[in-house]
Amino acid sequence: MPSPASPRTSDPEAALLLEGVRKGFTEGGRYHPVLEDLELVVESGSIAALLGPSGSGKSTLLNLVSGIDRPDAGSIQVAGVELPTLSERDRTLFRRKQIGFVFQFFNLIPTLTVEENLLLPMELAGTTSDEDRERVRGLLDRVGLGDRAGAWPDRLSGGEQQRIAVARALAHRPALVLADEPTGNLDRSTGERVLDLLEELVRDTGTTLVMVTHSESAATRADVIHDLDGGRLVTRGAPVR
Repeated sequence: MPSPASPRTSDPEAALLLEGVRKGFTEGGRYHPVLEDLELVVESGSIAALLGPSGSGKSTLLNLVSGIDRPDAGSIQVAGVELPTLSERDRTLFRRKQIGFVFQFFNLIPTLTVEENLLLPMELAGTTSDEDRERVRGLLDRVGLGDRAGAWPDRLSGGEQQRIAVARALAHRPALVLADEPTGNLDRSTGERVLDLLEELVRDTGTTLVMVTHSESAATRADVIHDLDGGRLVTRGAPVR
């Protein structure tokens, strides 16, 4: 039977910990909860799926985990860092260095080449080096687009753009990758190939992945599935493959 996730705040193997996380908005003098008392632990190097319908609070949760927003109450730790205690500037710097993103709509910079898009996370963090450039070229080869390094994003197909987005999310070696409906803008066949690639890369690099989706098929790639509905998070457990 599914049960609420129980975080272990002393667990050194946890890449993401949520405890008593609450978020909502005030309208007409009344507080309207979006997320209520969320509890979650995601072990380092694992893949977790957060499964829920539209309007369940998935985007709100991603904003909290990435440090874009602060919770109204509760603890959020990423790689041992308590995000709500950081200033907005420090959360931004932490996000640039420690979190990678894969979005539904790719979010590649159209005025940058494919290689420049992959180097952007390092440039924003002020750490671009020859080693970074070598790693980016290696990632492009891994995603099968080593010959497109100088191409503009609009010259690529949707599947190719998402493969570049996957590579970009991992280019700066983040502690945590957040994937927001990574196949939502792709046909089923292309989406499956992108998921194959994403899973392969995070497993090979030992990166922790949290994938937010409404797709049961996508969620089966995870080690553990968590259901988000009605503002609450419940751990379903390992998927049936």
